[in-house]
Amino acid sequence: MNFRRVAVILFTDLDGRVLMQDRRSISKLGEEWGFFGGGIEEGETPEQAVVREIKEELGYTVESFKPLGVFRFETPEFGREIHAYTTQLPSVAALKVREGDGMAFFSIEEAYRLKLFGLDWVILDALRRR
Repeated sequence: MNFRRVAVILFTDLDGRVLMQDRRSISKLGEEWGFFGGGIEEGETPEQAVVREIKEELGYTVESFKPLGVFRFETPEFGREIHAYTTQLPSVAALKVREGDGMAFFSIEEAYRLKLFGLDWVILDALRRR
């Protein structure tokens, strides 16, 4: 089975919108948009992974974030365990997209209409309930 552990972060702004990564040119599962983050490396905690991934993808050192939950999806051929975190973004000006085709803020309702990886809608539900 292709199983992968992943850590992502949902950046929100003062209006409760969530920052999404335009993934059309780097998509692995057919998604067009997604959260910033990536694979958890051997010997790395999910928290360490999210800090490293955000530094790699956005050139930004995230220092303060809260757990949103751990989400799992499994079929006989494929599985994901996603460790999701959330934080309020002080300024989008501090971010420099280094992976993907850009970024944009969406309300949660707008984000539901995007072409996402299936578990991302479950993660958005958790953010909305917060």
